[in-house]
Amino acid sequence: MNKIPLIMDVDTGTDDAIAIICALMSTEVLDIKAFTAVAGNVGVDLTSSNTLNIVDYLGFDIPVAVGAAKPLNKDLHTAISHGATGLGDVIVPKSDRAFYERDAADTIYEHAVAMQGELEIVAVGPLTNIAEAIIRYPDIVRLIKRITIMGGALRGGNMTPASEFNLYVDPDAGKIVFEAGIPLVMVGLDVTLKPQLPLAVVETVKRLDNKFANLAARIFDFMLRRCEQFGFDPPNVHDAIALASLIVPRLVTLNKYVMTVETEGTVTRGMTVADFNNVTGKEPNVSVAVDVDCNLFWDWMTGKFLSAERDG
Repeated sequence: MNKIPLIMDVDTGTDDAIAIICALMSTEVLDIKAFTAVAGNVGVDLTSSNTLNIVDYLGFDIPVAVGAAKPLNKDLHTAISHGATGLGDVIVPKSDRAFYERDAADTIYEHAVAMQGELEIVAVGPLTNIAEAIIRYPDIVRLIKRITIMGGALRGGNMTPASEFNLYVDPDAGKIVFEAGIPLVMVGLDVTLKPQLPLAVVETVKRLDNKFANLAARIFDFMLRRCEQFGFDPPNVHDAIALASLIVPRLVTLNKYVMTVETEGTVTRGMTVADFNNVTGKEPNVSVAVDVDCNLFWDWMTGKFLSAERDG
């Protein structure tokens, strides 16, 4: 079986960290070329160092490239739910490895050229790095096989009534990526809010004794405490669902729509707008996840941790 050549574009807070852990437990099917970091949940200095620290702590020598420090045209909004560092009170040993010599946009293009149309990207933060790559290298649109985006929503946001966080932070980048012509899968709030972290999964992970599980257990613990502090429902692991949908396509149900991203508006900034009634007459450009098999997702994630335990 050929492995999937992958770049993960991340703004590493807590749910990004869980997605990174899951990706690194899936190297039997993923050929992870690089991680690229972008400002989002916290500033890019933290998202990049969080990513590098996690990758090194888990024993992988995968390049981590630093990306955009701010959105294309807007001020940066960060997310308080991830704490001041992005990982709450979870401490990961500091890496002494250097970041990759190229920035995120150049790194994405480098691997897109090398893979000649086979590169997959899972983007779980604002889309600034990918938009920068498109702006610098317009030919990249024919060199990327697909981008799976954790972001957007068909109905209802978490930053405004209409807008999801990642697209709200950099709507201009979102518009560029959505309209570039690259095959897109949008795994948005319509599905990522459905699987709420079960305590049974947390307890299973806590019982295991490997680095993947130990780090995830500490992150889960922070997420549960944070949700209780703010009176939220049990936590979601948005980014891991996007990653899992690439590895296990039957996890999600996809519908195709003509979509764009609204760049302005007090309420509509960052809104992912779908042409439900085909008033534009255009061909659909985005495959949107409209449902998710929650049990399959948690079984998949739990299985990853159990496999890591068996493999030592």
